[in-house]
Amino acid sequence: MYENILIPVDGSEVSDNAARQGFELASRLGSKVTLFYAVDISILTAPGAESAMANVNVMRASLKEQADSLMASMKETAAASGIEPETLVAEGNVSDEIVRAANEKGADLIVMGTHGRRGFNRLLIGSVAESVSRKAHCPVLLIRPA
Repeated sequence: MYENILIPVDGSEVSDNAARQGFELASRLGSKVTLFYAVDISILTAPGAESAMANVNVMRASLKEQADSLMASMKETAAASGIEPETLVAEGNVSDEIVRAANEKGADLIVMGTHGRRGFNRLLIGSVAESVSRKAHCPVLLIRPA
């Protein structure tokens, strides 16, 4: 049914839980998995950021290092479910990059966590999960906090 599953992760407890459930689903279905992380560098590329931050490249390298560490940890978690995922890290707007990666990888399903914010907090912070759900060309399975 679902041959290619994209699992975006961000290192949060909600994301880790969703990833574990995605790995279980992939294991049962025999699906390929792509783990995905988007490095949101918008603060580094905002107008005036160059002068406000002494070394943007150091910040970018640090974010990339964190992403690589997260991917290594998530690959270990996937292995416990018998999954050997491909990993993909991109820079940019998180929801846009998730949708782009899903299209690029031919994902049949996106499995991701949602923090379940409502009301004013959602208005202020926004919802990556909601944005992905609206823009994705495949089903999106949203996993709420336990």
